[in-house]
Amino acid sequence: MALKSEVDQLFLGLVESGNIRYTAYPIGAAVAVVSDGAAAAWDYPAANLHIEIQAAGLLPADPCWFVGVVILANDLEVACYADLAIGFGADAAGIDRAEFPYFNEIAAVAASNLIMLTYYLPYPIRIAGNPRVAGRIRKSSAASGVGITPKVIIATAIGT
Repeated sequence: MALKSEVDQLFLGLVESGNIRYTAYPIGAAVAVVSDGAAAAWDYPAANLHIEIQAAGLLPADPCWFVGVVILANDLEVACYADLAIGFGADAAGIDRAEFPYFNEIAAVAASNLIMLTYYLPYPIRIAGNPRVAGRIRKSSAASGVGITPKVIIATAIGT
């Protein structure tokens, strides 16, 4: 897509937004993005581990736009800071497109703390080619295999 075409779509998305559809992925049960249980504080898991949130080929038709994330559940330790990175493409270095900071101040009341926080990006990120969606987490606490459960928010029909 040429730059002019992309700018036109963004303009129409902000001005004539009546056709835009927002969908949370994965459709159905969300997947927990957890640490590998061995990563030190503030390190991403070894071997660039990305947890698949949505398989390739299941996002809407090209182009779609990554606009945010919803954190549905949290299994982090109390007073733990974390960064959730969301990326698109094969499980390889450099797929991260956005990081979302999070702080857990809620004491555990069950197997998972229910929180539901929504983060919107200031500008949507164009996602081409219907790739795999994946996430990874780094956190301030000592090594453990816990994490948070997100869904990504995807917009379609921008500029139509």
